[in-house]
Amino acid sequence: LHGFAEGHRPLFVLALAMLILEAGSGVFQPYPIGYLIDFLNGKKPALSFPWATSPQFQTIALLTSAIIAFAALRSLCDSLAEIFLARAGRRLGYRVRVTLYAHLQRLSLAFHSRRQTGEMLRRVTSDVEQVENFIIASLSDITGAILVLIGTLAFLLARSWQVAVLAAVLVPMLSLISHFFSERITATSRRQRAREADLTSAAQEMLTSVPVVQTFGQSDYEQQRFAEGSRNAMLAALDSVGLQASFSWVVGVVEALSTSAVVWLGIWLVNRSALTVGTLILFIILIQNMFKPTRKIIKQWSLVGKMRASVERIADVLDRSPSVHDLPGAQKAPPLRGDIEFRDVCFAYQLDPEDA
Repeated sequence: LHGFAEGHRPLFVLALAMLILEAGSGVFQPYPIGYLIDFLNGKKPALSFPWATSPQFQTIALLTSAIIAFAALRSLCDSLAEIFLARAGRRLGYRVRVTLYAHLQRLSLAFHSRRQTGEMLRRVTSDVEQVENFIIASLSDITGAILVLIGTLAFLLARSWQVAVLAAVLVPMLSLISHFFSERITATSRRQRAREADLTSAAQEMLTSVPVVQTFGQSDYEQQRFAEGSRNAMLAALDSVGLQASFSWVVGVVEALSTSAVVWLGIWLVNRSALTVGTLILFIILIQNMFKPTRKIIKQWSLVGKMRASVERIADVLDRSPSVHDLPGAQKAPPLRGDIEFRDVCFAYQLDPEDA
């Protein structure tokens, strides 16, 4: 898909810039809460102007205003990123769909005779739609999760290297878990796409040959065939849902274990005056925020698997070269009038040897 993104890269760059701002505001959004707790406990100075009559009131007002400002900035960047990705995704999908359609017309009749019409129809429509949905709905979540992870680790490293090391241990753990489930979800989604293509082909063939089916009394056979294809597609979809649910459960357990580990480490640092209570609460919120995008991705992981399967199916068609090519020096045919004219043509019936 890299070649199809040519000309639309500014939209992707703008979307990435919005996602970076969203991740940064998301990382710093809990900071005023931690500062407020430490301020109320007398661990942080007041944030007020020299002429303020009530430093405590003004500090609370500034911190709560900062929370609102970070939330507003984060929401705005998220909305703009969705707009840019929607435009880029739709335009990219348009180019892929038109290119795939044109390529199918150039392929030989032998290729089309070996392929089911319903399957090719699904590649032009449904598979391209899966790619569009991935760019619009899932790409921002995946990119945002990575940026939040990087931003959180950088923030933790600046505040406490001990907690940062603990958080860094989570990265390879989440990577291994994601790789384990992603491979299986992708394989299941690939099988599901194939079953859905077979189901579409069966429905298309039956609908285009209803008179023949009814004439030869094959309605029961076609019904059984369609029911079997529908059952296979259903089982493949249920396998994908089961893997997605297991993935979510494992990540939930890892999140709870990580939060507990941060609490124990934070209490140990608080007892040694290396950390304040407000900063500990800030770290807990940051660790939980690291998992929020991950849990959001899990809900759409089946869509990621379907996208990968759809890209493979689209690439399989585009990689096939047309078997008929114009010879070097071939000239373009002149405009045809639609009439048939015979010149210097003769024919005769062959005489029977007995009549000769």
